[in-house]
Amino acid sequence: MSPNTRYVLADLARNPRRTLSTMAGVILGVGLFCGVLFFVDGLSASMTQRAVAPLAIDMQRIVTQRPGATLTLTETIDEADAQNLTVTLELRHDGQTPANEVTIRSIPAAGFDYIAGSATLDGQPLDDPDGSPFAAGATQSGLNLGRVEPGTVHQVSYRLSTGPTTTGTPGVSSTYSSRESVSPIPANQPPSASLDELATQLAALPGIDHASALSIADLGGATLHANDRLPGRAKIFGFDTAYAEADPTINIMDGELSTDGAVISAEVARELRIGIGDVLTVDLPDATSIELPVTGIADLSQARALFSSRRGGDLETFIYVPHSVVVSPELFADVVFPAYERAASAGTGRLKNPPLREIDIGVDQELLDADPASAVAQTEAIAGSVMEVAAHQDYLLDNITNTLHVAADDARVAKRLFVFLGVPGALLAAMLAAYAGNVLAEAQRREHAILRIRGANRRRLLRMLALRTAILTAAGAIVGLIAGYGATLAILGHNSLSRASTSSLATSAVTGTLGGYLATGAALYLTGRRSIDREINDDRRRLADDTPLWRRARLDLAGLAILAAGTIWAIRTDAFAGNPGSVYFGRSVELNLTLLVLPLAVWITGSLIAARLIRGTLGRTAPASTPQIGTPAPALARRSIGRRPWAITNAAIVAALIVGLATSLGAFTASYDQAKTNDARYANGADIRITPSPTSDRSYTIDDTSTLATPGITQASPVIYGLSNVILRSDRTSDPANLAALDPETFASVAPVDTATAEQIGALTPTADTILLSVDMADFLKAQPGDTLHVLLARATPDQTELNLTIAGLYERLPGFPDGADAVIHIDHHTGAIPDKNPDFFLAATINNQPDTLNNAVARLQDTATTGGGLQIDTRTSTLDRDQSSLAALNIAGLVDLDSAFSLAMATAAIAIFVFGLLLQRRREYIVLRAQGLAPRTIRGLITAEAAVAALTGTAAGIIVGAAMGYYFVAVLRPLFVLDPAYRLPLTAVAPPVLLVLVATLAASVAGSRVINTLEPTELLRDE
Repeated sequence: MSPNTRYVLADLARNPRRTLSTMAGVILGVGLFCGVLFFVDGLSASMTQRAVAPLAIDMQRIVTQRPGATLTLTETIDEADAQNLTVTLELRHDGQTPANEVTIRSIPAAGFDYIAGSATLDGQPLDDPDGSPFAAGATQSGLNLGRVEPGTVHQVSYRLSTGPTTTGTPGVSSTYSSRESVSPIPANQPPSASLDELATQLAALPGIDHASALSIADLGGATLHANDRLPGRAKIFGFDTAYAEADPTINIMDGELSTDGAVISAEVARELRIGIGDVLTVDLPDATSIELPVTGIADLSQARALFSSRRGGDLETFIYVPHSVVVSPELFADVVFPAYERAASAGTGRLKNPPLREIDIGVDQELLDADPASAVAQTEAIAGSVMEVAAHQDYLLDNITNTLHVAADDARVAKRLFVFLGVPGALLAAMLAAYAGNVLAEAQRREHAILRIRGANRRRLLRMLALRTAILTAAGAIVGLIAGYGATLAILGHNSLSRASTSSLATSAVTGTLGGYLATGAALYLTGRRSIDREINDDRRRLADDTPLWRRARLDLAGLAILAAGTIWAIRTDAFAGNPGSVYFGRSVELNLTLLVLPLAVWITGSLIAARLIRGTLGRTAPASTPQIGTPAPALARRSIGRRPWAITNAAIVAALIVGLATSLGAFTASYDQAKTNDARYANGADIRITPSPTSDRSYTIDDTSTLATPGITQASPVIYGLSNVILRSDRTSDPANLAALDPETFASVAPVDTATAEQIGALTPTADTILLSVDMADFLKAQPGDTLHVLLARATPDQTELNLTIAGLYERLPGFPDGADAVIHIDHHTGAIPDKNPDFFLAATINNQPDTLNNAVARLQDTATTGGGLQIDTRTSTLDRDQSSLAALNIAGLVDLDSAFSLAMATAAIAIFVFGLLLQRRREYIVLRAQGLAPRTIRGLITAEAAVAALTGTAAGIIVGAAMGYYFVAVLRPLFVLDPAYRLPLTAVAPPVLLVLVATLAASVAGSRVINTLEPTELLRDE
């Protein structure tokens, strides 16, 4: 072992307090940096499961074969004659109903020419004045065969000639189409697999958990009857028991599915007064009907997989049809589907709502990688293998991949965001290490001077410094890595962290340790080198007023100018606006993360400006030189503080940075949590949303609002609402719309509406024939306030009626209607026109925002439901978990807790290092004062005074800086929320860091003074 190494190790061992103080910054820096990276790994690993959890169906193979489209086209090319090729097409109809407007089109490739007069149909020649009858004229229109009867086979042929330069394989593109299947279908397609065969093949693919056939058809109005005939539209579904068991939202309350019977919805059973064993008659679109014995009763009101729209314009919109019937797949294929084929064949146009047949596929989500980006690659591979099975007859809706794409984008934003949120802590740790290194360097000035006298040159001192720094940072990095992992484990929990891959955790460990090692090591080394490079006499001369570089370069004023310019630019360009995200609606969050520079600028610039003010104030406290000292303790304190303003200011900067960071994180957390709660409450409509279940034994009316106002609930408000439940007609146009009928007084008291909206709703009275219209709907209808609007209620039912209402005002949006409310009327107008219509749901507000109050209110409502009828209850909490972006759903509060924990630890370390630095630098001064008779408590007061000045000024500055920093953080993350987040700075966010700094100051001062008061006078002879 070299002499340098032995000396450094001995020095570290004989000064354990100094060694541990210097390592504190390294430990906390590496711990925080590693902790943030581990946190990102754990949360990113949870985003896959969170993203796919709301999906009703992972993948859907939509069969495009429509009723009447049971045709096949076979193409053959005879190349016996090298100069003349014969193309033969055979069209076969194996279905049960005629196909209409059947057209065959056959286009030869370039270099192949049609031979005039060669076209035949079933052996008979065809006229060809415009060239080939299968690609005639400039439009290359095909041959229309008209109506093709079942069991018919038609054969057409024609010949092609080749030029002398024609090479390659003969190319012909042949297709057919019909009125029932207008999209051209290529020739020589393999036989179409049946729905059951397709489901069986898909279920056997790797990565597929289950695949089940589902058939859906609209029955139209008044098509279900038993004792009475049900008005309104109805739906019929075809699926089996396996499908029902795979979807927990399909609740068969009584009975079971059977091959020849029907399971009916609870609404059908109640309104027709039928049960198991009774017979239901279903009218089909071809004017036939089937009689089905009822074998079960189901609650389908939550079955999103059945009622989610498959249309591109409103994909995944939940449109519940209460009058529904479920039959077996076999009965649907053998009876229901052929009826639609016959209706399509007999009509003069295409069937308006043909049946939809699909295979609903569930991916084995346990096999998916925890990281959304990796999971996307997996689901895309699964989707590719799914489409390789009979790909010609359908297309794929890959819901899970689309959702994971959004989650992957959110994950990338989250990683950048989280790392950025961890940057202040990492910078603070580097600053703390630099501060500790500066204190260490000041304590070693005399030691370095003695080493120089003994022959140590600058190179040797630098080698010893590098070795000391390497040992301190290496040991601190190891401890910091363990601390970072332990802190993350405590906050996230083992389950979340264990989902992260070993490789990502290892990468984070190496990156965090190396980054923290380099940052804190560089800070320690540079401060030590700066001390060595100075002459000791110059050090003493500059000790009284060692103005730091940032002050001489006026970095604080420059930073203030840059901050002001950046803020003005962001406001003028609306840079704080973004795109709110939602996995449900397929949107990823768009955050302008460049703006995160602004809160960092506030943090650093604000602390430096505060330091300028503190330094100026302390400089004016030094008393004038006089032989009269006065009372010893106050006079010594003033002189000590006045002689060392920059030493105290530097400590105040560190305290301001720490308290500022903790304050900003606390303000951000409070604002963030409140904003998420407000968003959830807005989406839900109120604290509680109460929907009468179809299985309820009772019918809930407007008068039941008092019954639902159980203890803990202030009030309940009834609402009538549905998707496309009315037709709105202005003088210019009309359109289906979503109408909400509500009680303005109670709605405004339970729903989170602003003052302007509450006033608008208040204009709806039972005596005034008025309606409110959304801005978008008013724009579409070309209507404005004061115009008359015709509102058609209960269309296509015996209760159909029309109201003529005056538009009283326009609004942007209303809480409680995620699908959008296009118009609002007073509930009395609706119940007066349609007396039998009961509220679709009730909104209720709790007496306060406490979680216990909400849970107790829900429990009481559930007790009411048990005794009085079924209720489906949604709360702001359940909405928060279900309907938000994957980024907003992340545990950002956990990251804030991680940052705050390390920041508070840094605050304690900073105060301890400051006091410890006082002892190292002024030990001899305190011993001399003791020798001159100064009482121990007076020395304790001197140490406490200096530490208190640094702590109190730094804390006061940190609170102000942190409040501004938190405001900027909230503004930057505005796109995470639906509503504008309100800025909150509760006392609970400020109190912990302030109290900790004060307690740490007192404890360190007491401990330091105890050390000083126990030192022997021989300490004056020590080398350091």
